[in-house]
Amino acid sequence: MNEPPPSPSVAAAPMTRANGVKQLVWIVAILGVTILLTTLTSDVTKASEPGIRMVNGQPYLPDKVGEWTGGEVGGLSEREKIVLPEDTGGIRRRYTDAQGHDLSCSVIVAGRDVTSIHRPELCLPSQGWKIQNEQVESVPLSAANGGSLKVMRMDSVHTVAQVAPGRPAQAMFIYWFVGKDRVTPHHWERILWSTTDRIFHNRNHRWAYLLITAPVRSEATESGIARAQGETMKVLGSFAEQLYPLLSPVPHN
Repeated sequence: MNEPPPSPSVAAAPMTRANGVKQLVWIVAILGVTILLTTLTSDVTKASEPGIRMVNGQPYLPDKVGEWTGGEVGGLSEREKIVLPEDTGGIRRRYTDAQGHDLSCSVIVAGRDVTSIHRPELCLPSQGWKIQNEQVESVPLSAANGGSLKVMRMDSVHTVAQVAPGRPAQAMFIYWFVGKDRVTPHHWERILWSTTDRIFHNRNHRWAYLLITAPVRSEATESGIARAQGETMKVLGSFAEQLYPLLSPVPHN
């Protein structure tokens, strides 16, 4: 991979095995309670405004993000249109820069149904991606609360596609969820907030889910892979830093 443009340092917070098991237990418990409470609050009548910019009722991705140039705009796939609720919004776009980097960005916005949004860990395996490592990254970002944007990073390898004989294709995914005045990289936290809104405020929270992915191009050696992953995260972090303020909702007059 070519040297990426200057970008802020990105601090990693690895997830240990013990912490992973503990989090899994909490997620299962929260999901169980959420399913029950969602059933009991199925007659919610209010819907919050999305936490990102919308144009003509659909999520927005700009033509330019800093030095990045956007390609053709795409929407939900035919399969997604069948599986997801009708009022789910979606947009996809590929971006490239002068240094030869390329990445893909997707935004999904929930409608009234809570099943519009789900973790990418559930769908990526069906597309041939095996997640090798998952951890939270903190990207310095002055426009975000606390001065940083926390995203979930997933280092992945494809089970079929190869870049060379014996060398499977590799990619890095980062994602986070955006609600009305709320941002989190954690699926369980998003569910907890959604449940609270439904129970105490009679409001369906229209979350947006942002996913950015870039290929990891490296040598076959372990040090080469680690170096390429670090450079890829810098590229993704730099793009996220520039994209974030462009997706802020347009104030209503």
